[in-house]
Amino acid sequence: EKSTLTMPSQATSPMAPPKMMRQRTNTQIAVESNQEMAASLIAAVSEKPHKTNPRVDSFAVEIPSNTIFVGHLNTDMDSIGSSIGAAYLFEGKACAASELNTETKFALKEWGFDEPVRFENYKGDKSKVCLMDHNQESQIAPTLDLNSICGVIDHHALQSGTVITDRPIYIDIRPWGSACTIVGHTFLRIRKHIPPKIAGVLLSGILSDTLNLRSPTTTDHDRLLVAVLAKISHCDDIDLLADKQFAAKSEALNHLSPYEVACGDQKKFNIKDEHGEMLAIGFGVVETTDPGGMINRIDELMIEVASLKAEQGLDFSYLAIVDIVKLTSTLLLIGKSEAELAQESFGVDVKSPNNDGIGTMELKGKVSRKKDFVPKLSKAIGEGFKASEPAIEKTKKQKEVVVEEVYGVVQKEWSLEACCNILVRKMKKGAMKRVSSFASMATPGGGWANIVRVPSRPSLATIEATPPVPEMFSKTPSEPSEARPLKAREPPPNQSPQPPATNKSKNDGASLTILPLVISAAVGAGLTFVLLRATKK
Repeated sequence: EKSTLTMPSQATSPMAPPKMMRQRTNTQIAVESNQEMAASLIAAVSEKPHKTNPRVDSFAVEIPSNTIFVGHLNTDMDSIGSSIGAAYLFEGKACAASELNTETKFALKEWGFDEPVRFENYKGDKSKVCLMDHNQESQIAPTLDLNSICGVIDHHALQSGTVITDRPIYIDIRPWGSACTIVGHTFLRIRKHIPPKIAGVLLSGILSDTLNLRSPTTTDHDRLLVAVLAKISHCDDIDLLADKQFAAKSEALNHLSPYEVACGDQKKFNIKDEHGEMLAIGFGVVETTDPGGMINRIDELMIEVASLKAEQGLDFSYLAIVDIVKLTSTLLLIGKSEAELAQESFGVDVKSPNNDGIGTMELKGKVSRKKDFVPKLSKAIGEGFKASEPAIEKTKKQKEVVVEEVYGVVQKEWSLEACCNILVRKMKKGAMKRVSSFASMATPGGGWANIVRVPSRPSLATIEATPPVPEMFSKTPSEPSEARPLKAREPPPNQSPQPPATNKSKNDGASLTILPLVISAAVGAGLTFVLLRATKK
């Protein structure tokens, strides 16, 4: 009894909860392992000019001042970040080749930068231009004169579509994960001070292009520069910055039209086959933390991928939905040619319900267009791949269609959901394209009853009620819905229906008027739902 009285605290004391430790990320490991080297490099880069021979220093500036630095079409964070960094480094001007995506806008705001002016709108001297983050002629900014190119800073492969100049130019192409890494490395190489804002925008570019150092394109140079730039920019939580960037990009995807999603990050490549014939491949990428939202829109996305095939005269047209969390991709296949080349390149079965090549392919561990997708497609073509005759015939039909008549015309339309104008593809004369099964719309002349044409003067007898969207890849084309009159709206509970209005018109003929309650909302696929209430005078 005495012992129990003398030890009450030990007998009743609660057990301490186990200590929870967060698993270190790739970025944290990279920063920790490069701390010493990063500190050494930062110490060597003083705000004051380093003490060397000024004549020797002059050789470090390879690109002349007042040069315009501009990235590729479908502008991304790496192309803008590297352009801003290089413009400061070489005393030039940063421009954008196209509209900025939401991730880039977020990062610029985060680091206190205004959006660069569009290249075609820039009124200054354009006699000297340095291409950033690209080297393909098909990706250069509109109105850019090839004779004005004086340099290329890039991290992509040199292919058959590489720009050709009539004189020697400055070229810095390295097999690293980001163009921002190359620019940051140049700062350190010539020992020029990096302001915190510049370091921050370069850091955001590296995180974007390497998927926060998780992409297979990531190198030790990228990891080292992330450690250096994070310290200079005073970024305490790199993973949080990356998460915010990816969230900004993924959230915006839900408000984009199918056209904007398919074109947002699409690049064209010209590849020679074993006979020297040039084949054109269009490859678009959608990077998101929520791939389910994009997969639910596969049918309408495939229609846009097919329209790009016709518009750009492509032999193969692809779109990959990349899950940047699980590092997997879903490749959309719009026909036999795409399916056969993908199978030859990746050795993975195609999910095609109708066995016609239209479907998807799941690619685990493949997320990079530069390293995982295009090189394998190029290798298969170079080693003798040839599509089957049915596939070639279908590709011929897909390329010969008149896009405006088959797929519609791209135009601006106000979106209440996005609160801005978006680009949508609509049929002529007010026709509204209904999304059914892409399998029924892939081949011109087949399955086009899915297009519901709205008369210019609608009446209750001719308006068709919108049928439910059938499942993706339905085995038979959807039949057009039968016209049926709209029913009167049911009265709310506990409320007696209103008596019909009497016809006070002297005219014996009854006329129908439509009082629109129009709620235009781009829901999911960007469809427009119109609620019509009919009353008789």
